[in-house]
Amino acid sequence: MNASQHAAVRQSSSSSAAAAGGKIVPPPPITVKTSTTDAFLKDFTLVAEAAKRAQVAVMMRDFENVGISG
Repeated sequence: MNASQHAAVRQSSSSSAAAAGGKIVPPPPITVKTSTTDAFLKDFTLVAEAAKRAQVAVMMRDFENVGISG
């Protein structure tokens, strides 16, 4: 489609919308599917606590085999 065809389509669509009711109606809003973790991410204290526990668990796992020899 070239520029003159785009202009013709825009003009015909705007004139048909104006003729229908005199008002141009905006398109319906796009609904975005929310993830199931949104509720947890809103409460940052839960996220911080989970991160801290994960960090301690990894450190415990890593230091289990560390021994002090003298």
